[in-house]
Amino acid sequence: MTSPSFPGRAALGRAVRTARTAARGAVRTLPSEQQALLRRAGGRALRELPPPVQAPVRRLAGAAPARLPAVPAVTGRAAAAVDADPRAAARLEAALGVVDVSRTPSGGRAVGVVAADDIRAALASAGHRVVPIVPGTAVAVAERVEAVVVDLDGFAGVWDGALDATGVALFRELRAAMAAAHGRGTTCWVLSRGPGRHRLGALALLRAEDAVVVTAGADRAPAHLTEDPGDASLGLADLLRACPEAAS
Repeated sequence: MTSPSFPGRAALGRAVRTARTAARGAVRTLPSEQQALLRRAGGRALRELPPPVQAPVRRLAGAAPARLPAVPAVTGRAAAAVDADPRAAARLEAALGVVDVSRTPSGGRAVGVVAADDIRAALASAGHRVVPIVPGTAVAVAERVEAVVVDLDGFAGVWDGALDATGVALFRELRAAMAAAHGRGTTCWVLSRGPGRHRLGALALLRAEDAVVVTAGADRAPAHLTEDPGDASLGLADLLRACPEAAS
């Protein structure tokens, strides 16, 4: 009497052969040391099986186990930020409208700012062009302004949370903008003031090598006898020092 055939036997056989071929191909892509390690590990595991089971397992496997696909370390928006397009900020600014960074009619400089309203008002009153630095176009703008001012008491609105662990993406964009400005010889001033001066991101900014820290309410350090005060413009620094120790 002929035994009934299993309906999916042929399909199962094809699937096993396909998996076997894929496994062999994956193992061959590994370095020789890892291939030997996999074979030794697979052999030990196989020898621990009961003898009646070893033969069918050998026929089914036919090769060392295939390596599983690597799991990315980060996913979603965090993964996208790892290798960000360096021209993305410029393209976004071009789409939204290129920001005016020219000098004012009176000769005031274009100052890129992440700052509270009182700092913006003080800069405008001094005749400077206040250019907001915002997420998305921060790098493109920072590359063209003549100075950058980052107020530790001005992280609100679109920059809210950038000084905390939850705002790492925002903080990284700001640091990229400061680095881009510094790379073109632009001074980045960090104004130390406000209750958030001890937040994680604030401490990092105060220790940044590409930033010059100014403390609100502090006196200007006296010039050394070998220094010529005319060698560098201290107008912005003096303006920031004169600001209140917390945003009003």
